[in-house]
Amino acid sequence: MGYVDNAEFERTDDMLDSVNNIVNNHVHNMRQVDAKQLGLDPRCGRAWVDDKFIVCYTSNSFDYYGGFEYVDKGCITVVGEYKFYSREDDRIKDHLECLMEEDGLCEEE
Repeated sequence: MGYVDNAEFERTDDMLDSVNNIVNNHVHNMRQVDAKQLGLDPRCGRAWVDDKFIVCYTSNSFDYYGGFEYVDKGCITVVGEYKFYSREDDRIKDHLECLMEEDGLCEEE
């Protein structure tokens, strides 16, 4: 895996900081979009996406304004300050496909 496989930390805080830094760097290299591009209420704010996940801060509005409170709990992973919603959930898959349609990557039916 790489980053912290064999790392030893004196304090739990140090380990958490390292994990948060790794996740932060990765997430901020993902594509950032606004909620409207995902077919969601603009009040949700902004998120990061790739082909498998919608990622936002844990203190986001996606649960309330986007209906993400209905996403299967098995399709949500929280790492540090971020919440990862997997396209394994149909709701997330639909919103990622909405973005693909906006990008012109889906064939019209």
